[in-house]
Amino acid sequence: MRFGERGLSLIFGTALLVAAGLGLFRPIDDALRDLRFAEQTRAASGNIVFVDIDAASLKAVGVWPWPRGHYAKMLDRLMAAGAAETVFDIDFSASSDPAGDADFARALEAAGGYAFLAAFRQKGDAYNLPLSAFRQFAEPVAVNVALDEGGIVRVAPYGLVVGPEKVASAASVMSGAHGPVDAGFAIDYSIDPASIDRISAIDLIEGRVDATRIAGKQAIIGASALELRDFFVVPRHGIVPGALLQILAAETLKQGRALEPLAWQPMLWVAALAGLAALVWAGQLGIVRVVATTLAMSVAAEAAALLLQVQYAALIDTAVLHLMLAAIVLRALLSEVRNRGRLHARASRERDETQRILDRVIADNFDGVVIVNSECRIVAASGFAEEMLGKGLVGQSATEILPPNLAAAVVKRLGETSEAASESGESVLQGAVGERTIEHVLTRSEIGRGAGLRSVVCLTFRDVTERRRAEARLKFLSGHDPLTGALNRNELVENVQGALERDSGSRGVALVAVDLRRFRLINDTLGHSLGDALLKQVAGRLQSMGPDAVARLGGGTFLLLVPETDPKRLMGFAETVSQYLSFPYELEGHQAVIAASAGATTSNLSGTDPDVLLSHADMALSAAKAIAGSAAVLFSPEMDAALRQKRTMDGAVRRALLNQDFHLVYQPQVEMESGRVVGVEALARWNDRDLGAVSPVRFIPVAEETGLIVELGQWILDAACRQASAWPGEIEVAVNASPVQFELSDVPAQVEKALEKSGLAASRLTIEITEGFFVGGGPKVTNQLERLREMGVKIALDDFGTGYSSLGYLGRLPIDKIKIDQSFVRKLPQDQQALAIIQTIVTLAGSLDKAIVVEGVETADQAWMLRLMGCKIGQGYHLGRPAGPEAISELFATAQERLSA
Repeated sequence: MRFGERGLSLIFGTALLVAAGLGLFRPIDDALRDLRFAEQTRAASGNIVFVDIDAASLKAVGVWPWPRGHYAKMLDRLMAAGAAETVFDIDFSASSDPAGDADFARALEAAGGYAFLAAFRQKGDAYNLPLSAFRQFAEPVAVNVALDEGGIVRVAPYGLVVGPEKVASAASVMSGAHGPVDAGFAIDYSIDPASIDRISAIDLIEGRVDATRIAGKQAIIGASALELRDFFVVPRHGIVPGALLQILAAETLKQGRALEPLAWQPMLWVAALAGLAALVWAGQLGIVRVVATTLAMSVAAEAAALLLQVQYAALIDTAVLHLMLAAIVLRALLSEVRNRGRLHARASRERDETQRILDRVIADNFDGVVIVNSECRIVAASGFAEEMLGKGLVGQSATEILPPNLAAAVVKRLGETSEAASESGESVLQGAVGERTIEHVLTRSEIGRGAGLRSVVCLTFRDVTERRRAEARLKFLSGHDPLTGALNRNELVENVQGALERDSGSRGVALVAVDLRRFRLINDTLGHSLGDALLKQVAGRLQSMGPDAVARLGGGTFLLLVPETDPKRLMGFAETVSQYLSFPYELEGHQAVIAASAGATTSNLSGTDPDVLLSHADMALSAAKAIAGSAAVLFSPEMDAALRQKRTMDGAVRRALLNQDFHLVYQPQVEMESGRVVGVEALARWNDRDLGAVSPVRFIPVAEETGLIVELGQWILDAACRQASAWPGEIEVAVNASPVQFELSDVPAQVEKALEKSGLAASRLTIEITEGFFVGGGPKVTNQLERLREMGVKIALDDFGTGYSSLGYLGRLPIDKIKIDQSFVRKLPQDQQALAIIQTIVTLAGSLDKAIVVEGVETADQAWMLRLMGCKIGQGYHLGRPAGPEAISELFATAQERLSA
């Protein structure tokens, strides 16, 4: 080795040591420490319980912040159950209602000094200390956590200066281990959070907790509900609530596991300096010897660091040593490459001796050509062969240059006594241009005559690397999502089948289906490119949570294959997935926040058919999506039964439409002053031969969901117009329309067709809609309603007062009538509030020139009161029950006869 090369190696090694001294390798050492935590799992001492303000507790109380009386009740119950100490990881620095504060102060006083309240040090000089009314009975404890540069919590403080006071940390108080204020200790994350007893706060408040879980133990009260955002990222365990992090810190001190750097850390630097010396002289050692030695040293150093961290709670940094050893291997490898280059250069000088043979062979072949003589040495090579295998092939041993399978084939061909047919195949070359795949042909030839006769083998080959890569890419795409790299549905089914076969029924497998909520909004607002970037980050987060497989089924829907089949743990995992995916995403300077729903099932619940497992996971996901926000739901057999019922109903509706099993009844709309029938409302009815009388409440939602409502609505409209055309000219008919009809079809065109076929005047037809039309329908719905009004058709707003409309914009809606919902009428005449609401609607409708129809008139008293309030048209059992078209026709005929008489 020349002095210049040694000098460069010395400079490089010294630079590594300086970088280590400056802490540049701190992230690598932190990552190695995090990996060591997973090598041993420790159970918590069992002396601390976590009183969890979880999602169920938040929902049960219904407000946040909680009234202080709830905290008083929790503290009273803990002390009554024999709790040793109670720590509140809750901010009590501001006053609440006086009664609640007084109740909480009383509970603190009754606790006799065994309760502690959270104190926080904010940015700058700001701080939060408990109210003085509370501090006279309870000491403050610091609950701040320190984040490293990567946003991960690795260290907890012994105490903090919070405003004017020095405050011990919650971990120090609960463990009894104290240190200097503002000094910290490394938390041992080999302690398993799952071994810490968690008690739901609402269960404690309502007295549903066994006292033996609390007696003689310390308790910390904090929040894990996602809405309260008290979460931190920690090594090994991912995301944990703040209160659980305080318990892990306290357990670290209780078990004497506060991780500290070794005092003899400089000894590692001595080893690194020895490695520096080896780096300088590595070029004179064999590559195999260098690799074996450095690998043994690296393994020994990491084993020692693991032993010290696991058994003795001692930390030692090994990154600089590993990097130094890697540099030694690289130096030896470069030296080896240089030496081989000299050998190749020497062999290339013999190339001219075989030029005649090479010219003859190259003339008959294409691509790469290598000629090997009877001594198994390369005597000629084409330019392309040297590009693939490296310069200076001539003179080299073919067994050292060629891949083992090709070298063996060449030796075999050279040993044959006669020329045989060519042998073809495929091999992998490690050459000057990297790893390449070749198709090759081996041909044995006899060169010369008589005593000069020699055998040679000609290897001809072509590079098919790109073709094989394309084939591999196509194979990958056949089983993976091209955007995120996750599996597709077919590949996931194969993974599930394989997992079930390996499991042999001992534990089973589980599937978690995840759907991103508000993902379409990200695409619409930020564009599809950032939407794709979001999907990639989501797939990365899911992969980081350690499932056996992650698949994307399209859009924002993913599926995870997991081995955990315990329902409680599985739901905990599914909830964690939903929560983790709800954390913000950084997208090229934009911050995006989404929600996620999760549905889960197991082979114990759904059986071992992969398709059924996927179907049941999707059912559970549908149930989760019906819940607001991020939620997780476990599959239950009732979901499958409900789906089968829906499918049965879907098939029955299709048969009923085909067989025309539906029929119409009509409920009169009566002028309450005179009793004259002025109109009817058409109502669909269905009597199925298997299901019996089926209520519209059952078949209308199914028809809307499947789109059959378009065909059913067209039939109802045609039948109502046809039957109404035979009635007296002053009688109007009202037909209900679904929002789905307006979304999937052109309702004005259908109405125009029905009127033309029946001959019914447009002024006699009313289309009834609900208030929900104006929430999600937008301009499309409004435009269709305007077209109907231009035709002369009236628009009635049904069930008014129960939906989303406000009186403030009622005048802007394209409607002619308002139908007051029967829920208000049913409360008359006793309910004064219902009376006031109806009177307000009537007054406003009159000022806006809108007609009023009152639904649900069941008694004479209701009819009398409604007439007094100015309601002219009523509908209900008191005024007339629904009847078939024949009965309605007879009703009109009787009325006509009375008028004629």
